[in-house]
Parts: sequence; C-alpha cells; structure tokens
Amino acid sequence: MKIKSTLLTIVLSFSLLGVSLADTVPSSSAVAREIANALQLNEAEYLKIHKLEKARREEVRKNKAEEEAINEKYMAAVMDLLTADQKKAYIAFSKEHPMPQIAQTK
Repeated sequence: MKIKSTLLTIVLSFSLLGVSLADTVPSSSAVAREIANALQLNEAEYLKIHKLEKARREEVRKNKAEEEAINEKYMAAVMDLLTADQKKAYIAFSKEHPMPQIAQTK
C-alpha cells in the first residue's frame, strides 16, 4: 500500500506539473485514467480514484471562490480607509503587485 501511495503522489505531481506547464486543465476522468494506468488499477479502483478527483476539484473551486470573496472584502475595506489620491495610487500599485493566493490545496 505504501508503494501505491508513493507512486500515486508521483503521478499526481507530474500531472499537476504538466497542467501548470501546458496552461490547460485535463478532465477529472483523464487524471483518474492516467493514475489508473500508471498504477495498473482495475476499473473499480479507477472509479474510486475518479470520484476522489472530482471531489478534490470541487473543493479547490470552492476554496478559490471563498478566497476571491475574502480578497474583495479586503479591497473594499482598504479603499474605505484611503483618500481619493491614495485610492488612485493603490489601484495602480495593485495592478503591478497582484494579491498573492493564500489558499493552497494539496
């Protein structure tokens, strides 16, 4: 089981690396099938991996939406504190220095 877990981590890492390099997101089915093929899983195991991958993606989407809402609330609060000139400067600053993403999913 330890070998499967390690191999799964490696395969998933390469899948995510490929995604970040290609700037496209493969479907949950494609990711699950790639893992299943690499680990020589049977169809039942593939279906379980596919279900887990779909759940992971949904959680990532949810966290992204929550992070965006938090950032919008933060921006509104900052803007409320600033003068008109400071607001212009802050808008220019924020275009050059985008807010870093905080929510990291594993």
